Amino acid sequence: MKKIIFSMILCAVAFAAKAQVESIDFKSNFRDDFGVGVGISAALGDEFEFSPSANIYFWDCGTHFDFEADFHYKIDLGHKFTLYPIAGGVLCYSNLKDGHTCPHHPHPLPHEDKYYDGKTNFGVNIGCGIKYDINAKIAGFAETKYQWVNEDYLDYERAYLSLGIKIAI
Repeated sequence: MKKIIFSMILCAVAFAAKAQVESIDFKSNFRDDFGVGVGISAALGDEFEFSPSANIYFWDCGTHFDFEADFHYKIDLGHKFTLYPIAGGVLCYSNLKDGHTCPHHPHPLPHEDKYYDGKTNFGVNIGCGIKYDINAKIAGFAETKYQWVNEDYLDYERAYLSLGIKIAI
């Protein structure tokens, strides 16, 4: 299992190294909570794009991070608009305070057993986004994603909206 994971990481690094970084992305995420994120967009030829990002959500019961790695297939709509389907993976990291029942997290019981100190889960993203080129260096974008995350005893899913800006480098 370790060899498979290590091989996948090496493939992802080689894949990303070949890609050309086009922009730095800043976004706000609207779910049943609010988060902010930063990422990059890297061209993989003319039609594909790799877009890893890191998102943080501040909860009253702790902190939650999402590390996403999404692939986009760019469809030029003309008039400065680009539509793109999204497929990718997500690594979720939660660090929740002891003794709190968290309304944002699907764990139904108070977190008294330190079970969620550094708890990590994997999931997938699918969705769609649209980008509008404001000028040659700045573009605005909106994405909607459906996220499914695998928990030890419970799977949870959610849909959310991201609004952001891309700054070309």
